[in-house]
Amino acid sequence: MANAYETVAGETAEAPVAEPKLVFTGTQRNLAVGVAMLAASALAFSMKLTDVFFAEATAWTFALWGALFIYIGLMDIYQTYEVTDAGLIIRNPMRPWAATKLFDWPHLYRMDIVVKRADAQYEDAEIQVYYTPEGEIAIEREDRAYDPELARLIIERANLKPTDPGNPADLTTLPQGKATYVWNQSGRLAGGG
Repeated sequence: MANAYETVAGETAEAPVAEPKLVFTGTQRNLAVGVAMLAASALAFSMKLTDVFFAEATAWTFALWGALFIYIGLMDIYQTYEVTDAGLIIRNPMRPWAATKLFDWPHLYRMDIVVKRADAQYEDAEIQVYYTPEGEIAIEREDRAYDPELARLIIERANLKPTDPGNPADLTTLPQGKATYVWNQSGRLAGGG
């Protein structure tokens, strides 16, 4: 009776079973560029180097770009991907307009693995996941740094098929060349035979 517990009335009831989920964390980013731009802007203002309009405009531009680089880096760091029975849940507390997205498996219709250079390592590739909510025509796409386990789970859970026989079967070994590998629900590209 590992899944049973006793209620207040002394009755035995089944414990609620938690839905299994796998969580993949965000990717690390270098925030040095944003911090350096923000620091340069702060120094320009504090050292009174902004007497000329162009210098002040440049300092404000550095401040805005520095803040944006830091914000984008934090968004990548805090974004998580949860693989559950219901679908792929993408959470990002740094994105208040859509902090949680659920890509349910029947409507997650395509995944690309984009290898950006020859002799690629995992950081040289990315996963692109395409999703269309039921009854919508808009396509949502989420990009993430390559993770072979996440790619394998998405392919299995969404029942995606390779569009080319040359797609890698072993996702832990990246192909040694620039390419885009596509998996979708039909197993063929639009307009293909």
